Amino acid sequence: MDNPIISHLRKPPKLKGIKKALFIQPHPDDNQIGAGGMMALLADSGAEVYELTVTDDRMLEQNKDDFTTRQSEALSAQKLLNIKNAGFLGFCDKTQESVEKISQAILPVIRKIKPDAIFTVDPNLATECHSDHLKTGTAVKYAVIDAMCDFYPYSEDGKARHETWTTPILAFYYTDKPNRKVDISKYMEKKIDSIKCHKSQVDNNILIFVKELAKIAAKDTKYKYAEQFRALSTIQLHCFNIAFEEDGD
Repeated sequence: MDNPIISHLRKPPKLKGIKKALFIQPHPDDNQIGAGGMMALLADSGAEVYELTVTDDRMLEQNKDDFTTRQSEALSAQKLLNIKNAGFLGFCDKTQESVEKISQAILPVIRKIKPDAIFTVDPNLATECHSDHLKTGTAVKYAVIDAMCDFYPYSEDGKARHETWTTPILAFYYTDKPNRKVDISKYMEKKIDSIKCHKSQVDNNILIFVKELAKIAAKDTKYKYAEQFRALSTIQLHCFNIAFEEDGD
């Protein structure tokens, strides 16, 4: 039998009771494809839901005075899901900037919004080869830890910072090591509609694929459609290598 402390550490945090969530995506359609059902569910529950986009197509539309095509599509998806825009960080698609620079751009957003949970792509997905996904997921990991540090970024006078924030839950979608499954049966069509907002990127094959993945995620549950996440609590973000229990939510 596990020691009670170890037993506690093995339990992933529940993705319920979230009042404020921040979804951080590499590209303007990733949140909807990977977690659009969860976004709809949280917004419907009355939670404040924010979306932050790391890269976009502004390098392809440098003369555009207003929002670019992909930014406009992201705003349309946000409106449909009744969520808030936390900004576009302005890195170009296939950015050559470092993980550290991306993380430092994400950090103040976390400290400003103070979310109960942050959702992003899993940079440890075995099959992930896209550098924007690898960099974004890793940058979010760094930023979540750094947001807790009252000495970072370093100040010239050496005084502690007061704008720190500890995020209770960090959850990854696009993961091959899920430990939480969320019933999105009620929100599957809304998820699909939000993906359709990204007209420059999606076709019917993508929509079929996403729906099939949601069915597969729901296998061995009572759900018709599900999204799956690798969820970590604050204490699970550093050092400890303990096998998690897999569970529904």
